[in-house]
This record gives sequence, structure tokens and C-alpha cells, in this order.
Amino acid sequence: MTRPAVDLKLKSLADKLLIELTLAGRQECFSALMDRHMGCVRRRINGLIPSTSDAEDVAQEVQLKVWMHLSSFRSDSSFRTWTVRIAINECLQWHRGAKRRRQWDTEELDGLTASTESAFQAYAREEAVNTVRRAIHHLPTKFRQIVVLRELGELSIKEAATSLNASPQSIKTRLFRARRMLAETLRQSETATAAAWQADNAA
Repeated sequence: MTRPAVDLKLKSLADKLLIELTLAGRQECFSALMDRHMGCVRRRINGLIPSTSDAEDVAQEVQLKVWMHLSSFRSDSSFRTWTVRIAINECLQWHRGAKRRRQWDTEELDGLTASTESAFQAYAREEAVNTVRRAIHHLPTKFRQIVVLRELGELSIKEAATSLNASPQSIKTRLFRARRMLAETLRQSETATAAAWQADNAA
């Protein structure tokens, strides 16, 4: 949604007052809120979404969701925490998309290829990254979520617990199990690759 320019006077108002004025019909107060907090929100989104264009789409969706549900905000948590939680949920929703689960954006991988890296080395590196991504994708949902938040999004245990409505101890347990499952999947993948290599050489 398009937001009007922010009056400099509004920037000095507290979040609570800006919310009240927004709900009273002052749309420019919503712009002040978003300008104040979207930097933090975008950093969270960029940590969870690999594609810049997709991250921007998610950021726009977050602003729309905040606008639509602002009346449900309760001050038992800060407005920023509430908004970041919405952003994380939108990121998780993005990761559930079938199309994006099948194919991750590879533009940044191409940009990481060093000038001294051979074509074979670049291929091997990209295959290794894709193997890890596929392994993450095949984790059960509750384990995939915590890996995405903790390992890719770099959220703390407390932040991950808040976003998933779980206790910190539960998050630690899930993360431990998820890492074990990933390690086993990758070990099986390496074994299968080695067996295929030996079969090809024996042929």
C-alpha cells in the first residue's frame, strides 16, 4: 500500500499515540509508525528470504497485514516485537510456497563465485549448498521452521520461541533434533553419491 509523506512532528510521538491516531483515521500516523520500525523488520525479512525482490514483496505484505490488524494490537508487547512477529510469520508462509520450496534463488550464489574458482569447483560448491537446502526442505514442518529462523534468520532462542509460540526449552530440543536429522540426511546423501561415483567408475 502507498503511504503518504511523514510530518516531522509525528516522529516525536510515542507508538501508542500514533496507533490511536491511526485507528482514528490519521493515515499519516501509520506512515510514521512504519518509518520508525520497518528498518528492523526489513533486516529480519532479509535474513530469512534469499531473494531481494521476494523480500521486498514480503515487506509490502507485512505492512498490509499490520494495517489490517492494527486494531488487534495489544500493548502487552512492544509494537516492534508485534510487527517483527508478523514479518516472521510471513517469511514462514513464503517458505511454505510450493514453487519457492522447489527452487531457491541462485543469483547470490553466482555472485559468490571467486574469479580463481574453476567451473568444477563452482559446480561442486553450488551442489553442496543445494543439497543442504533440499535437506532442510524435507524436514518436518516444525523442525524446518526452527532451522530457518535460527540458522538462516539468526534469531535468538528467545526470539524463535516468541515467533513460534513455544518455550525456549522446546525450541532448543527441536533445534537439536533438527540438526541431528539434517546430519543424518546429509550423511546418507554423501553415501549415495559415493556409491554412484564408484558404480560409474566400475562401468
